[in-house]
Parts: sequence; structure tokens; C-alpha cells
Amino acid sequence: MLKKMFQGTPAPVADAAPPSPEVPADVPPAASAEALFGGRLEALERRLAGMDALEDRLARTEQTLQNRTNELNRLKYNATLVSRTMESVFRAMFGRSLQDFAGIHAGERCFVIGNGPSLNKIDMTRLAHEITLGSNRAFLGFEQWGFVYNYWMLQDRVLAEQNAAEIAERMPAEVVKFLPYTILKHFDVSKLENLVPVHLDYTRQCTFSNDPSALHEGFTVTVGLLQIAAIMGCRQIILVGADHNYPIPDENVNADRKWSGKGLETHFSAAYTNHENGQVWEMPDVEKMNRAYDAAARWAEENGIEILNATPGSKLNSFPKVDYDSLF
Repeated sequence: MLKKMFQGTPAPVADAAPPSPEVPADVPPAASAEALFGGRLEALERRLAGMDALEDRLARTEQTLQNRTNELNRLKYNATLVSRTMESVFRAMFGRSLQDFAGIHAGERCFVIGNGPSLNKIDMTRLAHEITLGSNRAFLGFEQWGFVYNYWMLQDRVLAEQNAAEIAERMPAEVVKFLPYTILKHFDVSKLENLVPVHLDYTRQCTFSNDPSALHEGFTVTVGLLQIAAIMGCRQIILVGADHNYPIPDENVNADRKWSGKGLETHFSAAYTNHENGQVWEMPDVEKMNRAYDAAARWAEENGIEILNATPGSKLNSFPKVDYDSLF
């Protein structure tokens, strides 16, 4: 009975080996491996060769980056050397340099004052006994406000070319005047009392310096004043008049990319842009200005310095905003 039950059952077999690839009938046995795998091997060889080429390119790129890093370090060294040399020259020629103001207001607060129309919305007389830093044609407001700034700066070449004589005549003697040495040629320095030349490093852009041997280019004099305030050791720096708003229509811009203030409310005084006498101004580079302000904000945060913006309606967003009246 059992014999009959299993009579038709096939015997167990071992696991079958995978079927051999079929070789075309016309391929000789000796050439079958090359026929089957030759194409794949060639493709693999091409990929390996491509990887070798990529490795060579990466090595060359790495060497190029190293060379450029070395060149940048050399330029930085030269810039530092120039800065220190210029400071020595300033001291020899004018008896002092920005180094003499390092730490002069350590731990104090100061106000960096722009020239925007928002100055007409605040009580400027409250700043009469504060440490104040301003710029450009700010002297147009001194009589109305009843005080003059402690410190003043100009770095705009176009403004220096047009207003050097006016500045020498109208800027009060007691105001300390910071001027980059590159624009001193426009002034009769014998008529500028309290002059302090500074080195403005145009190769270092949109970064922040608290090194008195060299300020960095911030594309606005306000950033220059922030750096000076930091060098002076101020722990709280408050911005006013920093409207950061430049509503300049195309019809006010000439072929040289200079603009006229005719019909515009761009500053605290209608006479500020002086368009009646043909004065023109550099076009603001807002994108680079923002980068420079952001760099100042990062530096302040890293170094425990507070920079606040107390400008009503300001479009500058790099710093925390506060109500002007709450500061007094």
C-alpha cells in the first residue's frame, strides 16, 4: 500500500544552480564572456576614468583656492601695514589720530544722528547734553536745535568736492571733525579746527571695524560713525534720523547716476540737498548699506554692545527699534 502511495512521487533533488546565460549560437565559446560583459566593462572603465579626471579637477581647484587664500592674506597684511603707517603719518602731520579717541567714552551711551526728515518728529533739544555724532550738512540744524554735535564725519567724495568751503566756514570749531585722508585734498585744512584724519579702507567692504587704524567701507557715513562710536567704547549706541528711505524718481537722476533733490523731502531741512545751486548727490547703494548695517549688528551682539534704532518710521531693520521718548 505504502509502496503504491509513493510510487509516483519524484525523488527530492538538490537546489538547482541558476541557469546559465544563453549564448547566441553564432558566438564561439571562447568569446562568450567578452560578448556578454565586454560592454559593461568598457562602461565601467569610462566611469573610472571620469572619476580620475574629476579628482584631478578637484585637486587643481583646491590649489587655486589655496593660492587665492594666500593672496588674500598677503593683501590683508599689506592693508594692515598701510593702516598703521597712515596712523603714524596722521599723528606726525596733525598731532593726533583716531587712536587718541579709543575708549574715550567707555561704558557710556551715545547718539549717532542721521539727517533724515524724521528729525523733525522728535525733540532734538533732548540731545544737548548727550554724546552726539553726526555727518555731512548737519550744521544746518544746529541753530534750530540749540546745540552742536560733539563729533562729525564726512566720507562722501562728491559732497566734499562741492561743499568743502561751506563746511570749513560753517562747521563750529569745537566740533571734532573726522575726515578720510582720501578727501582731504578738497579742503583747506588750515581752516578746519579739530580735524582728525582717518583711514577708510575701501578694500574691506560691508564689514565692521573697531580698530582705530582703519575703518571699513560701509557705503554710508552712518556706518562709519557707528564704528567710531564703538572705538570710543560706547556700550549703547542709539540711532536717530536714520530713515533709510530713498524715494528718488528717475527724473531726478542724471546721466552720471547722480541725483538732485529738487521737489523731494529727503532730509530734515528743505535746504539740505541744495538743488537750487545745482548740487548733486551719489546714488545710495541700499543693498550694500544693508549688508554693512547687518555686519554692525552682528559685531555688536558678539561684543555685548547695544545698538538701537529710535528713528520714527525707519525702514532700517538691522537693529531693535525703541521709542525715542522712552530713552529719557
